[in-house]
Amino acid sequence: MKVFTDMNENVMNRFPDGKIVLLDGRMVECYPRVELTPEGLTQPEDNLQQPLAKISPQSDKEREADKERFIKNAFFFLAHKERILTDSRMFLCPVPIQSGMSISGTSGFENPTLGVYIQWWETCAGAMFTDKKGRRGLLYKLSGSSLSGHNICGVVHEDGTTKNVELRPFWDYGKPFIHINNMYKSAKHQYQAYSLQQVLDILDHEEEGDRDYAHTINEQMQAREIFALNELLHNLMTRKEELEQRNKELEKALFDERVLHFYDRYKDLEKRIFSEVEQLLQQKRDLKMALRRGDYNNQTYERLVNAITKRINEAEQELTEFKEGEILKVFPEQDMPFWRIESHAKQLRDRNNAENQKESQ
Repeated sequence: MKVFTDMNENVMNRFPDGKIVLLDGRMVECYPRVELTPEGLTQPEDNLQQPLAKISPQSDKEREADKERFIKNAFFFLAHKERILTDSRMFLCPVPIQSGMSISGTSGFENPTLGVYIQWWETCAGAMFTDKKGRRGLLYKLSGSSLSGHNICGVVHEDGTTKNVELRPFWDYGKPFIHINNMYKSAKHQYQAYSLQQVLDILDHEEEGDRDYAHTINEQMQAREIFALNELLHNLMTRKEELEQRNKELEKALFDERVLHFYDRYKDLEKRIFSEVEQLLQQKRDLKMALRRGDYNNQTYERLVNAITKRINEAEQELTEFKEGEILKVFPEQDMPFWRIESHAKQLRDRNNAENQKESQ
């Protein structure tokens, strides 16, 4: 069973019974919760593996202690990413960090888990980073507005120090966190989970002697940075293709506009010249009638007719020169015969007229 969830849907995934599915498609077996009374609790030989649930809600003091425990050990948890992602009780371990937004409150940010944070750090560009001073940081709290973008978020460094930062754009961090957190909304209530202290105890218990986590964390950070760079490269290439396509569309729109502008000017000149030529031809006909009536002698008639003929030739030459000269001015980089311009202009007019008729219906 493969699970798909649209990033725009603020809904939880439905996983196979008794399992959760990670973002990379891996399935992890879960352990259903069993409601026990304090008298019914028993301690197994290895109590490190016993996911004892709290009978009553944590006090403010306990929550604050867990909050500090998570922040202090954030990079330790990151170093044990694969171990945590293969054990649902570690994955579903609650983290008492409350993020939220100024308008919608904590909706979508409620009850995050250790696995939610690890998957978010892995997949959200900028949630795991190295700053200009070479210090590594993990985002652990999101607080801001999706409308204004103003935010005050929390970062923890490898030495355990924290600071507030402003993220730009804020929603690029908040949206994936909400998506991942909501995926496991149902699982948080159905299945067993360790406490943060239990996770730490188990991981310490499994260690064989002292271990330097610098190499492991370095690999995690480098892998994330490579992923971020590849993602950036992909986005830049996609943007480049979009800009190239947009540029082609703009060039075509500009070409079409130039064709229509030239052709309209030509047709206006053609209409004016044809009208003038028709008037001149009528004048020639009138002169011929006048000659027959005896109003003019042959010498005067020839002089007047020659003047009219000269003006007709000049008008026709004006149209020809405009057609040939303006084509070179308007389309200097292209070999554009007039017939091609006329054909394209008529196609554009027909298309525009059809679109206008469709809109008016």
